[in-house]
Parts: sequence; C-alpha cells; structure tokens
Amino acid sequence: MRLGGLSGNFFKMSEWISRLAYANILWIVFTLAGLIFFGFMPATVALFTVVRKWIKGENDVPVFSLFFKTYRNEFLKSNKLGLILFIFGYILYIDLAFIPAEGMFYTLVRMGVLVISFLYIIVLLYMFPVYVHYDWKVSLYLKYAFILGVSYPILTLGMFVGLGILYTILTIVPGIIPFFSVSLLALLLMKIAMLVFSKVESLALNKPTVE
Repeated sequence: MRLGGLSGNFFKMSEWISRLAYANILWIVFTLAGLIFFGFMPATVALFTVVRKWIKGENDVPVFSLFFKTYRNEFLKSNKLGLILFIFGYILYIDLAFIPAEGMFYTLVRMGVLVISFLYIIVLLYMFPVYVHYDWKVSLYLKYAFILGVSYPILTLGMFVGLGILYTILTIVPGIIPFFSVSLLALLLMKIAMLVFSKVESLALNKPTVE
C-alpha cells in the first residue's frame, strides 16, 4: 500500500530520520572501535557509502552489513589518506600558530597560508564523496577533490552555507548531536557532490571526439 499526501510525506520523513539516526550511531560505534584515531576515517567512509546508496534511491540496502564491510575493506587505505590529510593540516596549523603577526613580509606569508588553508578545507569537503564515488589511488582523490571543489564554486559555496546552517541547528539543539550530526553532514556533502559528479560525467559524455 502506497501512502500519499501528508501521510506519505510524514512516513518518508520518519524513515529518513530513523535512517540518519541509525547511521550516526553506527559511525560513533565504529569510530570508537578503531580507538577514534584509527576508526574515524574508515567509519566516515562507510557512512558516506551508505548515504550515497540512499541518495541513489537504493533504500533497501542492508545498512549494517554494508557499513561493516566498507569499514573493514577500506580500513588501511582510508587511514593512509587520513594520515596524509592530518600531516598537511597539522603543518598549516603550526604555520599559522607560529608565524609572527607583525611585519609586511610575515603578513603576506600568513595570507598565503590562509589561502592554502581555505583550499585545504575545500579538499576536505569533497574528499569523502570523491572517495566513495570513484575507485582511485590515494593521490588522485586529493587531486580531484581539489579540482572539483574549485571548478564548481557555486556548489562549493552551497556546502559552506549548508555547514553554517547545520552548525547553527546543532548549537541550538545540542541534544540531537549523537543522532544526526555526522549523518546530516554526510547527507549534505554527498547530495551536493553528486550534483557535481553528474555535471562532470555529463560533460564527459557530451565531449566531442576527434576522428
């Protein structure tokens, strides 16, 4: 029996709420299972993998088994990527913390580091969607997360706006953080990234070939 009207919309909303809450709890459990540091990357990859399936309309996917399988299979590869991102981010943090605030030269250097830090954040926004959508080497994830982020500034701006709205909601209602924080973030980033992937793949299909 298919529900319509308000009943159907309420059912769909309730279904999404339960899905996101369950996925968020799984993310917390598996992150802790990896002692946080080693569990964060594979758990986040697993979460984005599940959310990607939902966005594509695959609503009957076995969530736990897919989450666990992805977590196990991507444990080493995702942690390798996470280590690279951590080291690069730590270097940027040290630079900003210890560059003197006085002097024209140091001001220019600080501005340069801030620009690089902003681009680094863009890479972070696209990293997990790119990771779960394509099967590439680690170096290619870094490269194309950057290229896609700067090639579609409007959609990237949409990610930042969405992050701001999500942060505001979680600040106002902190009680929902254990149930919806990371899963809502994954849904937001994956949904926008899928629009970018669609545009890129459409351009690739429509690109004229040289005979």
